[in-house]
Amino acid sequence: MTWRVPPFDHAIAALEAYVRATYAPIGIVVAGSIVRGEAGPSSDFDVFVIHDQPWRLRDQRRFAGVPAELFVNPPAQVRRYFASEHRDGRPHTAHMLATGEPIEPVAPVIGELIAEARDWLARPLEIRPEQQVQLRYGAVDVLDDARDIIAIDPAAASLLLADAVRHIIAYAFWSQGRFQPRRKDALVALAAIDPEAAALVRRWASTRGPDALALVEALARHVLGADTFFEWASAREPSPSS
Repeated sequence: MTWRVPPFDHAIAALEAYVRATYAPIGIVVAGSIVRGEAGPSSDFDVFVIHDQPWRLRDQRRFAGVPAELFVNPPAQVRRYFASEHRDGRPHTAHMLATGEPIEPVAPVIGELIAEARDWLARPLEIRPEQQVQLRYGAVDVLDDARDIIAIDPAAASLLLADAVRHIIAYAFWSQGRFQPRRKDALVALAAIDPEAAALVRRWASTRGPDALALVEALARHVLGADTFFEWASAREPSPSS
């Protein structure tokens, strides 16, 4: 295990001592790219600290020089994360617990949460047709804004194009019922499901000005089936009376 060798072993020892002295945990689960054996120069530990108090917090520290993000939560809050993040297509908590390593001793509730995390990751995503339309429209609306100002404010247009690309990439995964990838894995993951879209994104990333706009328009047509305003209407929703 790469996380049990220097400097990570010293970091884990210091981290565990800090957590046990500060939060009185039921259990600790260490996750992240270091634990998965995928560490890069800026990798950190993602640590779920499970306690039995009715509050949560996030605590970012360094241990033996290694950065760590501590997520301190009671079990009920972790289960709420499972549900809400699944709806958003970004099951970060479930992924961390399913791929992490619990520190001994492992309380029964930790084993239950890990099992539930794996179950959530196995559940299919559900998105209504109306949600798909809203996501498509949101992406082309940003693209229209970029188109409006590219001649008069190229820098602002570049920021809007980047935002439009992020929306389009997100829709590519939603449209195939797939979870959103980690940010740094987005292009590799996109290439696995849509090589043409990934190639357009890579070309756009090294292009500026009108040519960049044209590439994002092509990407939008390819992924969304539209690159500008289109007509649609939402379903009627109940509105509480005042």
